[in-house]
Amino acid sequence: MVTPDDIPLYPEKVPKHIDYPEIPLFQFLDDAVKDFPENDALVLETTSFDKIASVKYAELGDQTDRFASFLVEKGIQQGDKIAVFLPNMVEFVVAYYGILKAGATVVSLNFQYPASELAAQVIQSEARGIVCADMITASASPYETCKAVRDERKTPLEFIVVASVKPYLSKIKAFLGGLMGKISRLDSRDIYMKGIFEKYNPKGRSKVTIKPDDVAVIMFTGGTTGTPKGAMLTNRNLVSNVIQCSVWMDPAPERGTVIGIGSLPFFHSYGATTSMNLGIFFGGLMVLMLDPRENKFSQILYLLEKYKVQIFNTVPTLYMALLNHPDLKKYDLSFLLTSTSGAAPLPVSVLQEFEALSGANLAEGYGLTETSPVSHIIPMSPAPGTDTPLKKDGSVGIPVPDTESIILDIETGTKQLGIDTEGEIAISGPQVMKGYYKRPEETAEVMRDIDGKRYFLTGDIGKYDSDFYFYITDRKKDLINVGGFKAYPREIEEVMIEHPKISNAACIGVSHPSVGETVKLYIVPKPNIDLTKEEILEYSRRKLVKYKQPYDERYIEIRSQLPLSDIGKVLRRVLKDEERSQE
Repeated sequence: MVTPDDIPLYPEKVPKHIDYPEIPLFQFLDDAVKDFPENDALVLETTSFDKIASVKYAELGDQTDRFASFLVEKGIQQGDKIAVFLPNMVEFVVAYYGILKAGATVVSLNFQYPASELAAQVIQSEARGIVCADMITASASPYETCKAVRDERKTPLEFIVVASVKPYLSKIKAFLGGLMGKISRLDSRDIYMKGIFEKYNPKGRSKVTIKPDDVAVIMFTGGTTGTPKGAMLTNRNLVSNVIQCSVWMDPAPERGTVIGIGSLPFFHSYGATTSMNLGIFFGGLMVLMLDPRENKFSQILYLLEKYKVQIFNTVPTLYMALLNHPDLKKYDLSFLLTSTSGAAPLPVSVLQEFEALSGANLAEGYGLTETSPVSHIIPMSPAPGTDTPLKKDGSVGIPVPDTESIILDIETGTKQLGIDTEGEIAISGPQVMKGYYKRPEETAEVMRDIDGKRYFLTGDIGKYDSDFYFYITDRKKDLINVGGFKAYPREIEEVMIEHPKISNAACIGVSHPSVGETVKLYIVPKPNIDLTKEEILEYSRRKLVKYKQPYDERYIEIRSQLPLSDIGKVLRRVLKDEERSQE
């Protein structure tokens, strides 16, 4: 068992234990509104729109109160579920905190989900309402998807709130967008969020009593099994993890002056905690991005420089894209103070090159949706007796305050292992989820009482060294990590087998130069049936969210048969071995 107290090199500036306030998560916003009402809270600037959306804290507080009042009038009660199906728009933050202020639970969903995946998660979470955007793009049409789910499938959805992109557009673009089918038409049963702001009184927000262990957010994850489940994150979990992250930062941010950038999607736990919630905790400005790939990554460089961004949290593939940008030297990134990398391994060379370029203190971390998500980080502040942080190549760092981590044997999951011995990583701390929503058996599979404490079994294989620095050495099962998003073979294979021309399917993760890893499909057509790679790719794009699709036709292989075990189970390890032999 490794605790902060066991680590001699634990950074002196970081408390090992914290007295966390027993407050609802939305208290962070209420405090920022009270302390910094005239400070800019959110700004959205994108070349896709003609205007910059800018919201001050007083306005953000007012809008979230009005949205909470709307939910109360709709009969939403404490503990009811409302889904958020949005990109990083101002309305995402309004919906998220407005739901919390009404005493309801946020169900955070990837706005690129096709109807089949959205319906499954709406049903599983029992969401009574959903907030979406009316934009129509090549990769997503959220409002159209929501209407299809409501009208064609048996779901608990009672209402749809629409965040319109029209206010962000010039009059001519707004007109042409509707004319050309790039903006959805509002169904008479639904309501624009702007209409809510105009109609509802902020004082109508009910004063709910929130307990620390009430569920604030449900985020879906495949966990260690590959079956999507809703991780229940409580107010205690999320408040604790924000504070744990805040004390780790060096240089330490000053409340009311911090500038961060929301390049990570807020529907993902990493983006929600380290960008959105942490930014609001500090009462800082958050520069929003709908898509960090905009203009081939030129837009994010422009925003980093224009707004003098200080805090930048993202994934390895984005750091690599920026370092490979042809015009990188034209941009000044010297305002950056701290950066973190998570969701996938960060190459040492990338870390070193980015630090040298920007001067930022870049630290790799580790965590999971079930841990809110941060559990380990490389130190940003000096170890005792030194003037520099101890960063170790390939390590994901040490446990954050009040977090205990152990290595268990893979075979039984009961024996604790020692230094430099690989096993399954297990985590205990105030940020560990309450469980999976209405999945008691699957919750029991990943939670274990050890020495009187409740541990979450991560499914990741790792070890720690003599300084108690942790390393991830492998991923349990067959998880495919696509740019930090988890894709699970079984789920993808089941979708592909539903195709009328496919008799069997398998998929594995293979390396890809720009996204790190992508899905590779192995397809067996039904007898005497012609099936092309183009058909398979088009089908996957209709049925699966983007990161679960093969990158292009090169990652599709049509075969007459697949390697099978004696009981007919596809042997993915054989396919992986074949792939490695060709590298």
